Amino acid sequence: MAKGKLTEDLEDQLRVEFVDDARDRLQTMYDALDGLANGTRDAADVIGVLRLEAHNFKGMGTSFGFPTVSLIAHRLEDYLSGVTRLDPRERVDLPVFLDRIAEVVDRAEQPAIGETNQIIRTLPVRYRFDVTDVEIRNVEVMLVTPSKVVAKKVGNELAACGFRTVTVNDPIESISHAVRVPPDMLIASMVMDGLSGLDLIRGLGAMSVTKGVPMALLTSMSLDNPALKEIPPGVAVIRVGEHFGDDLAAAVTRFNLG
Repeated sequence: MAKGKLTEDLEDQLRVEFVDDARDRLQTMYDALDGLANGTRDAADVIGVLRLEAHNFKGMGTSFGFPTVSLIAHRLEDYLSGVTRLDPRERVDLPVFLDRIAEVVDRAEQPAIGETNQIIRTLPVRYRFDVTDVEIRNVEVMLVTPSKVVAKKVGNELAACGFRTVTVNDPIESISHAVRVPPDMLIASMVMDGLSGLDLIRGLGAMSVTKGVPMALLTSMSLDNPALKEIPPGVAVIRVGEHFGDDLAAAVTRFNLG
């Protein structure tokens, strides 16, 4: 048997095993939500199960040829970030993530980039404030930073603008996210392990699918720092600290997102 045939057979076998495993994990998640609904499981237990399985799906999906599953799982992780209880809204939203994963897992062919974008953009968003106080905009911002403190601060500011935010901790991973689901704006921390924010922005700016995405560099440097002279034209600078609010507002205005 040819080596190519052996490789194809192995890939097919791994995909079948992933599908079977995914269905089992989804059933575990559905059972947890059912237990919450009938009072046999508490919210903390259910949240723990959903977070664990979302993390598993995020890591496994792309490895087994189901990148859209990884993207949905990443959004589920974002949704569950900071959640300590499950109110009626969350109980309605959470099964939507599971349903979308189930639909993708059961497909013979995986969604193309355009359809993937549509699937991801229609997933529920959890706002940490009364949505009646803020005008919700159809704007998605990708925040690339390894810092949880920065992610929380910037995420809260973007939410206050009515934007939905997806946070990616790994700059290398963010390339895959940005290509499959191009955001309306990307904000990247200047200093990151593996790939600096500046190099990330340069790389995405050179790709046809992401070159039109408005981008901003998040930094603690002053504007006269020589390192910032290397920033490509059109890229905004958002300084952390006392200038953060003004710089963010200027970037939003500059890119006509507000």
